[in-house]
Amino acid sequence: MITSVIKTILIGAIIGALAFFAPFVILGFLVISLIMKLAFRHRLRHGHFGMHHLAYAEKIRSMSEEEFAGYKGKFMARPCGTCEPGNVNSAN
Repeated sequence: MITSVIKTILIGAIIGALAFFAPFVILGFLVISLIMKLAFRHRLRHGHFGMHHLAYAEKIRSMSEEEFAGYKGKFMARPCGTCEPGNVNSAN
């Protein structure tokens, strides 16, 4: 009889603790996910290292030579993390 009362009290204490701490855990996960979303927003929007997404390749394929030269000049003028602006002879 006494063990069933102790088991009931322990189960109630565990359920009460879970009910008390659950909002804090959920709020913690939400805060962490928000921080990660804000930190990786730029990288996900612009692709890896600021490059355009692959769907943009169709627009490049349909460009004329003059349009492509202008695009390349505009793209190379924009500095990125590891390349120098205007470095046309890259080691790709």
